[in-house]
Amino acid sequence: MTVVIAPALGLLAGLHAASYGAYKDSPHESFLWRRFVRELVFACGITLALDALHVWDGQSAFIIYLSAFALSRIAAEFWKLFIRVEPQHGYRIPTQIHWVKGVVHDPFIRLTLGIGFLASIYWIYRLGVILPTAWPASMRGIVIGLSIGVCEAIAGAYKDGSIEGFSWRKFAKSPVFGALGGLIASGHTDAPAFLLLASIGSMRMFLELLFKIVVPGYAPGKFKSMTGPFAEWMTLRRHFLLPYVITWALYIVLSSHGRGL
Repeated sequence: MTVVIAPALGLLAGLHAASYGAYKDSPHESFLWRRFVRELVFACGITLALDALHVWDGQSAFIIYLSAFALSRIAAEFWKLFIRVEPQHGYRIPTQIHWVKGVVHDPFIRLTLGIGFLASIYWIYRLGVILPTAWPASMRGIVIGLSIGVCEAIAGAYKDGSIEGFSWRKFAKSPVFGALGGLIASGHTDAPAFLLLASIGSMRMFLELLFKIVVPGYAPGKFKSMTGPFAEWMTLRRHFLLPYVITWALYIVLSSHGRGL
């Protein structure tokens, strides 16, 4: 069954990320097909590859969907922060990895930092492995989700806080939604790797919806301007809300079903 279902779930996970990205960025960058398609390719390609390795065996459609979304976001962030080279003059917060003295340009240093980024995710997984099996699944899910949420909050405080200033309210969002995501995932799997990925998936979806999509007049902080030069896309971007809402509806439907395909 996963041969048919997994690629479809991966494509829909990519559609969620692509729709969100196009909605928030198009007034500032116009609509870019290459970035929209990139999200679809990342999510669907990752899902297909893992399906060929039978990684999804025994996992519910909900877990596959969230894991595909999480892995595509990890891949996209790795690409943008540690590999891609693009002009930074239009950004208030650099899209490439940076430190107090500016953007890191050395490719070896960037890649080394990227490996550290992936290693931090891996060690959260290792934490999940050593948690006592006697603990209820819900508790293990919360601990794993909270842990990755704290890591994301620290990374966000470093990346954005050095420019925008530190905010405890912003810092707390990722741990709270990470723990919630882990709790939700614990009703569908007890595998540490999937608890982690599903926690990341839910955390990112909740953060993007509640603090960006539904906020009137929200503009991504990475851009220098609050309005953007492509004013027509303030109206046209509404077309991306339909696929975004559909993929959220899929989240709700799949979350109501039990374990295993």
